[in-house]
Amino acid sequence: MSMPIVPKQPYRPDLDETVIDLLESIALEEVALSHLLNAEAEKIQAFLCKFHECDKADYKELIHFNRTVNSTLSSIVMKEFLLLRKLETTLQITDEKDCPKKDKKEKPKKKCPPPPCPPGCTCKHCRKE
Repeated sequence: MSMPIVPKQPYRPDLDETVIDLLESIALEEVALSHLLNAEAEKIQAFLCKFHECDKADYKELIHFNRTVNSTLSSIVMKEFLLLRKLETTLQITDEKDCPKKDKKEKPKKKCPPPPCPPGCTCKHCRKE
């Protein structure tokens, strides 16, 4: 399989715009998840009202309903975890952008040894006291 070819685009967003887009996508997904949770809560309320009104309680139906709600909530929790990881990665990108040399310690510069003295030098290094 060959590598995909990405066509050149006239406009490429910079890092700041990309981070804003990532944060906006996280926020929109959170709103969608809140709507799903609200719909599940309304579904539970409607089911419980129906369940209490019935003369003949079918516990198999209750267990099946509980499993479907549990499955939906489990999927929402997984999605929340993925959004958390996405947010952490986005924040890490912004930290690296703001301080690129944060983790890199500058090594102290070594002093070069003095050049060798010419023959007959009388400096303090060449004099033997």
